[in-house]
Amino acid sequence: MAFRMVLLTGFVLAFTPVLAAGPVHIGVTTILSGQYAERGQSEQYGVELALERINEAGGVLGRPVEALYGDNAADPATGIAATKRLIEEQHVPVLLGALWPPVTHAIMPIVAEAKVPLVIDISAGQDFVDASGIGGNDYAFKTIPSDRDIALALMGWLKGRGVHSVAIVSDDNPFNHVNADSMEKAASAAGIKVLANETIAKDTKDLAPLLGQLKALAPDQIVTLLGPSTAPFFRDFEQSGWRVPITGRIDFSVATGAVSPQFLDSGGLDDATSVTVFNPLIETPGVQDFIQAYRTKYGIMPTQRSFFAYEATNLVVDAIRRANSDKPEDIQRALKTTTMPSLLGGTYAMDDHNHPHTPMQIVGVRGGKMSVIALVGG
Repeated sequence: MAFRMVLLTGFVLAFTPVLAAGPVHIGVTTILSGQYAERGQSEQYGVELALERINEAGGVLGRPVEALYGDNAADPATGIAATKRLIEEQHVPVLLGALWPPVTHAIMPIVAEAKVPLVIDISAGQDFVDASGIGGNDYAFKTIPSDRDIALALMGWLKGRGVHSVAIVSDDNPFNHVNADSMEKAASAAGIKVLANETIAKDTKDLAPLLGQLKALAPDQIVTLLGPSTAPFFRDFEQSGWRVPITGRIDFSVATGAVSPQFLDSGGLDDATSVTVFNPLIETPGVQDFIQAYRTKYGIMPTQRSFFAYEATNLVVDAIRRANSDKPEDIQRALKTTTMPSLLGGTYAMDDHNHPHTPMQIVGVRGGKMSVIALVGG
């Protein structure tokens, strides 16, 4: 009987299938609750689309890839707690996040101490670049173009088109203050004279006086960095009769909706341009494939946040594949040596501050239609 039991046990062991190893985990801290949860959801959508396609292609290291989420609720204290849970309790070897700049700043010391790489896939501040890599946090990697990158790209393009002077107009909020400052510095670096750098006070509805002041300065272009003031600015611009070219970072859906059809038909905004870091108008096969897959999965157009979360997820998985490891130190080294192509063109090759320089686009209204006019930067 004992002999028969040994045989049976041996038979069972010989034919028991080897179970696949557990999934490779990626930590994501983003905004999943509160008034800004929609922004976090768009980041999550980009991550999940990338993982779906990665896993359909066989995953990485012979294992599926799974994202573990930590809701930071756009609050630094909540973000710190969520990040610590992901690292200390769920043992993620790499993080994406954190979308909200104050949260991103708050968690950078945590990832440095834990020696877990953080890919900052959304926050645009140049301060993250300056604080990362050489002389700073060598576990932080910022993949989206910074406000400095964006300003240098736009001003370089304007300089190449013979622009000698600009006036800058921005809304009164921290994001636009930073961008206005970057635009002024980039203009000066390009040899473009800044005739004014004006801030629109909150709740200002009548912008005709400001437009009159700017017109008297006779700049070659107006650089706008607007949020709530976009509609009143463009509405009053039409009424002013002034036809100076407008550029900057323009929400064209709001701008074109604020002016009359007759103004658009007459070419009133045909000289308007905007610098963007991702735009669905890009007609390259990779971008269009991403857009189609995103619309098929979610039924909506992707945002900039979705696109850069998608690329950052692929970047992290590519690093894990090249390192042949999901250990934090191996992923960090692989991220520093990446040459993964971006769907925008160029690559994610890191500089000394763990920051790549991918191309941006100049878009504008031409013949009543939005189009990509030029690629810049990179």
